Amino acid sequence: MTIAEKIPQAQVTPLKSISIIWLIPIIAVLIGAWMIYFHLSSLGPLVVINFETAEGIEAGKTKIKIKNVEVGLVEGVELSDNLEGVAVTARIHKHDEHLLKTDTQFWVVRPRIGKGGISGLGTLFSGAYIELSPGRLDEESYEFIGLDSEPVTPVGTPGLHITLESSGYQALQIGDPVLFHGLDVGRIEHVHFNTEERTVYYNAFIQSPYDRLITTNTKFWEVSGIEIDSSADGIRIQLGSLETMVSGGVTFDVPKDLPRGELVTEREFFIIYPNKDAINESRYKYALHYILLFKDSIRGLRPGAPVEYRGIKIGTVTRTDVNYPEITNVLDHNTLIPIMITVEPARMGFEDNEGVLPQVEQKIAKLLKEGLRGSLATGNLLTGSKYIELQYDEEGMMSNLATFSGYPVIPTLESQFEQIVSKMSNLMDKLNGLPLVSIVNSADTALQQVTFTLTEFQNTTAQLEILLKQSTEQNLVGSIQSTLENFKQLTADFSEGSLTYEELQSTLRFMKATLAELEPLLLQLNQKPNSLIFSNQKRQDIEPKGAE
Repeated sequence: MTIAEKIPQAQVTPLKSISIIWLIPIIAVLIGAWMIYFHLSSLGPLVVINFETAEGIEAGKTKIKIKNVEVGLVEGVELSDNLEGVAVTARIHKHDEHLLKTDTQFWVVRPRIGKGGISGLGTLFSGAYIELSPGRLDEESYEFIGLDSEPVTPVGTPGLHITLESSGYQALQIGDPVLFHGLDVGRIEHVHFNTEERTVYYNAFIQSPYDRLITTNTKFWEVSGIEIDSSADGIRIQLGSLETMVSGGVTFDVPKDLPRGELVTEREFFIIYPNKDAINESRYKYALHYILLFKDSIRGLRPGAPVEYRGIKIGTVTRTDVNYPEITNVLDHNTLIPIMITVEPARMGFEDNEGVLPQVEQKIAKLLKEGLRGSLATGNLLTGSKYIELQYDEEGMMSNLATFSGYPVIPTLESQFEQIVSKMSNLMDKLNGLPLVSIVNSADTALQQVTFTLTEFQNTTAQLEILLKQSTEQNLVGSIQSTLENFKQLTADFSEGSLTYEELQSTLRFMKATLAELEPLLLQLNQKPNSLIFSNQKRQDIEPKGAE
């Protein structure tokens, strides 16, 4: 018996079931699959946000937040296909997927300094993040256009969107306030400039409940921090709020003389006027045009200056240039300067419609023949601004009316200044014709006489005052009577035939004879004063003799 035969052979029996040991890997695979499914099912959707730049955005670090609550994380940043921006891929949490609508907005929050103030200072330490503003529409979206900055009005804010049209020179910016009686009720959301129309359009939002203030008769006008109006009516200074001083803004209201109008519930177009006064200026649609020709300087007269009659505005100056075919040489001293004005019938009590224009034109033509004239008037001495004043000239009756460049001409009068100069010139001519030298000399002599008389009168008054102080009234009368009697006695003593008179005559004759005798002596003393000391005889002159 061989060795192989001695070894027992194993008996192979095939298994009828799987071994229990295989349960361990199977359970592990199932757990892994479940974990993968759970992970994938718990992941939120991927969204793509297109920005102009990736400044402050980092993959794996930059978070997406709403009201400072994290709702997602940036997973990738890459350039767009056209290289005009960047595409940011972000994962939004599963339970926040309902926030992704077609009108959902994204923007990067970083430190900013603007007209509205300083924002985003917290990101100096935590880093920039992407803010999400949830949409209100039903349609979902997973690709968005990121905003450059925070939107002025978050999506879903109750209120009214309107469009404002402006042709002025003051530009508004996104975020500028919309005011009502100084109260901030809205903001400018978007600015668009139409190059063909040369007009700026602004999309503005009025917050609820202030949107009920917008009606069909609402008027908008520009407002600035400091408004200075220098016109023929004077200088007016108006101060606004601190915010409007920095950025400006727009305000609105319904004019007092207009009804409130119907409530606006959908987007409407409104015009922005330069100021509140311009609203009244644009209310009248129909006007008549006239020309005034001046030979005086029109310095200080500007388009927009009022045309008044007795202080009531009836029109406006529209042109002060000389761009007319009739003007060939403005330097010619005979050239008259044309001023175009508009006269609005509605300001004179007529209706504001086209049918009334012929009637008003005929009425004004009749008044021009009766002496209605125009002149330059100074409205403000400080600024030198002028306006057109209509008045009547009693000596200005005329039969025919002139025209200039197809417009009827209103005859003009000299301005107030020219009239004053003319009157002063006439007065000076009359003064030059007067004999002023003789009048002045006579007046000087008369003044001297009057001065002497007044001096004598003053002395007499002083003596009389002294006399009145020294004596009572009775003593004064007695003194005057005694003086008169003494004067009468003195007059009698010196009358002709009296002894005193004879003695005086004798004394005068004696004095006359004595003076006659002394006359030769006086003549001698006058010719030779030393004759009383030295002899008056003439001596022979001593002649010198020569030596013998």
